[in-house]
Amino acid sequence: MENNSNEPQKPKNIPAVALFLGFTPSVILLAVFSGVGRTVSGDEEVILLWLACIASLACCLVSSALLFRRGTGGAIAGAFLLLCLNGFIAFFFGCCATVRF
Repeated sequence: MENNSNEPQKPKNIPAVALFLGFTPSVILLAVFSGVGRTVSGDEEVILLWLACIASLACCLVSSALLFRRGTGGAIAGAFLLLCLNGFIAFFFGCCATVRF
């Protein structure tokens, strides 16, 4: 069967990359809470928290964009949920980096 070049084509890839990127901030958050960075000093801790915040925002936007491109209802709902979850995690990292304990 021939494809008409004027018809838009749906992406055929599986959403594994988007889901991997979508759950990366949660893994970073769990690593922080489990004590991976306990040997880090105060200034280095703030820098790591800001980097985690930026990584969370990047993962949030990229994974949601990849899922939105699929165009199905389930992918869009998943993208919206991951966008909210990762936005909250990025906000959490930013607040922790700003407030000194």
